[in-house]
Amino acid sequence: MWSRVLPRKTYVRLFLYACMAVCVLTLAFTMYLSRLFVQSTMNEIDASNRDKMQQVVQTSEFTLQKLRQFALRVYSEENIALWLNMTPDRYSPLSLYKAAASVREFVNSEPFIQSISLFNFKMNQIYASSDAGLYTVQDYFDPAMVDAIQSEGTTPYLQFFDHAVQGKSYLALVVPAAAGPNRNYSGYVSILFSKPLLNEHMLQISGRDQNKLIVENADRAFILGNADAELASALAKAERPASDAPSRKWTGGGGTWSIQTAELPIEGWKAYLLSPISAWQAKIDRIRFDIIAASVVLVFALLLFLYWQSYRRLKPISDLTARLQSKLGPEEPTAQAGNAGNEIAWLDSRFDTLVGRLEQQDLSLKSSKALIKDDLLRQWILGSKASGPAAHYIRHQTGILRAGTFRIAVIRLESYGRFAEDYDFASRKLLRYALGNLMAEVLANHDFAAETVDFGSDHIVALIAASAADEESRVLEAMKDVRAQIKRWLKLDLQAAVGPALGEGANLQPVYDRVYELTLLAFLCDEDRVFTMDDLERYRAEEGSGPDERLLKQAIHAVRLRNADALASELDSLTRHMHGLGYEECKLQLTHIIYSIMKSFKNAGTLQGMKSIHAFLGRFSTIGEVKAWLLQELLQMMDRERPRSGSARKEEFVSEMVEFVRNHLHNPMLSVDDIAEHVNLSVNYVRQIFKERYALSLSDYITDQRIKYAIHLLTTTDWTVADITEQSGFQTKSTFFSLFKRATGMTPGQYRQEQAKPER
Repeated sequence: MWSRVLPRKTYVRLFLYACMAVCVLTLAFTMYLSRLFVQSTMNEIDASNRDKMQQVVQTSEFTLQKLRQFALRVYSEENIALWLNMTPDRYSPLSLYKAAASVREFVNSEPFIQSISLFNFKMNQIYASSDAGLYTVQDYFDPAMVDAIQSEGTTPYLQFFDHAVQGKSYLALVVPAAAGPNRNYSGYVSILFSKPLLNEHMLQISGRDQNKLIVENADRAFILGNADAELASALAKAERPASDAPSRKWTGGGGTWSIQTAELPIEGWKAYLLSPISAWQAKIDRIRFDIIAASVVLVFALLLFLYWQSYRRLKPISDLTARLQSKLGPEEPTAQAGNAGNEIAWLDSRFDTLVGRLEQQDLSLKSSKALIKDDLLRQWILGSKASGPAAHYIRHQTGILRAGTFRIAVIRLESYGRFAEDYDFASRKLLRYALGNLMAEVLANHDFAAETVDFGSDHIVALIAASAADEESRVLEAMKDVRAQIKRWLKLDLQAAVGPALGEGANLQPVYDRVYELTLLAFLCDEDRVFTMDDLERYRAEEGSGPDERLLKQAIHAVRLRNADALASELDSLTRHMHGLGYEECKLQLTHIIYSIMKSFKNAGTLQGMKSIHAFLGRFSTIGEVKAWLLQELLQMMDRERPRSGSARKEEFVSEMVEFVRNHLHNPMLSVDDIAEHVNLSVNYVRQIFKERYALSLSDYITDQRIKYAIHLLTTTDWTVADITEQSGFQTKSTFFSLFKRATGMTPGQYRQEQAKPER
């Protein structure tokens, strides 16, 4: 029944089979790709959320610990401590003035602080920085804070807690912690921190973020985050999983969420990052629809292409069957040849016969004198000199020594590495066989007796019977013709070289090595001709010169500055001297250049994907090709780096620079170059964006920070000036004294004495 429905034409039948196969495979692949995309997307979202949660935890622990230390500094500050411990009999209005000034300085120095309040219960006084007012305990506007301090166990030691004042919620910290009726302190400092600023900078929450971040305290009460109270309450009431899995799904609060959980162990808090699955699902469904629509269009285009190809390529199959039948001989069955439905089956049955005959011919070739000749010629070329059977065969069975002397010629296929990637071993062997035959035939047309040898690599060697110097021009013309004919018939580009005239007793191996090296000169000089030994000596003249490190650094800086013209100029300068180097030396220098660029730009995808730079260079034919490829890769890298120049990114770079300076302030060798290397930018660009942000140079900023740090050490420690000089990062004492006096008008010793004087 099925055979009656199928068309009799082979190309139509094969087209129908191809249509069904394409549709089924495309459908299966589309479904698999869609599912794989969805799974990969969800995994990426989870991984991104995990990374963000880990970063939030690290930032929060660091920030909160820093705020604790800041609170301790406030409490231990000399003027504040004096007022907190003051009694009515020792009261001094000046002490309150100094304490208030110190409080204002602390409030201005830390952006997270909303207000600082000082409690002196012995004097029944409270100072509040929010309005610079002085209150009694009874009329203080925040009685809840007074109760929290005076109640036992309400404010554990150096633990943050949620606190509301006049309808606004803050994160509060009391130093020292309240200790109930047995406390030994008369003075306390309470600090209120702004939750919006903590959410923005510590938890890294933006207003456009679809994700919700909830931080709960030990009592499961919402303390920080960008979620509304309803969502936080719903999560707090939700049943917790039995295991402590960091990731789970939860339905509630008006949607379905993917939740990442982490703990802040120092605080005893828990952080929850809620990612709305419904929002991601809509985007995923839209992309899935796009994939299916693109697959439908692709199937339609493939079907049109298949029909066109089947009509052009498969329609003559009946003629091909008839011709093969005539070639195979009358003993082959012919009864089914006219049946279009059995044309493929007939060809399949006859294929085994053809393969068998080819195998017989291959065995015959292996036992022939041609293979023996190739082996002997290889021994002669790779050995020190012709001896034994090789010498006998060469003298009596070949015409190599007919003219008394001979020459070695080599043709090398360009970009053989790329060719080897596209074709299997059998195809490469067949190609070299064709190259050798065509080379021998062209040389014979020029009246040269020649033998060709295949070394199983990217080149063919020819031993050409020729007389001495008067024959060199004829040999060069013949080799030019070899290149032209191979390009014409095999569509292949290759390089060729010819060695000097040699005698029977010559040592061929070093000559063969040098002639092969000649074919590599095109990589260095980009010339299209047949090379001779004079070229090798000429291009070896400058061998051993290394790449200019200064030019290499300038090229890297041009990439960082996104200056395409300067980059092209630097690459030209870097590669100009390589035209006079040997092939291996040139590859080594190019390898060094590319490796240096890879080290400077760690996020370069194409360069980082190389398994071996030195081997990769074998894919190119000339230095010009390598330079063009490298320029293209660096230009693409520059295009990918352009978004990094936005104002937000600049601010991020400047913050990273400031942090690096603070962390390395004690290093007297700290320089702008070190900072530029740390942020992976050019020195000039680092100076530019820093000056845009702070309106002073980076070097001046480093000096200014060192002076401020020295002032801090002078006023808070009893270290010697020499020790402070070293700790502040000044190289010499004289430099420290000069810069300090320029900034303060006093020497370090005078400044310390002035600060130590009691105020009147």
